[in-house]
Amino acid sequence: LKTAMTAQVKATANSLLAKTDWMIIRKAERDVAIPSATETYRAAVISETSRLETAIGNASDVDALATVMAGQNWPEE
Repeated sequence: LKTAMTAQVKATANSLLAKTDWMIIRKAERDVAIPSATETYRAAVISETSRLETAIGNASDVDALATVMAGQNWPEE
């Protein structure tokens, strides 16, 4: 279950980040600034991903895992 839940968290994060990936590419290719709101949003997504992955890894049983998954707190754009 932990493997499946970690994969689900990563898929959610990838989906959320994909919307602004073009800005990262634009920055790398043409040195065009990334809006600070976008940087903040992406950092929050990455932070929530890390928090959830750690909590999933530390879950001691199915109930603890369910609590972690129910407590997802993805940022709003």
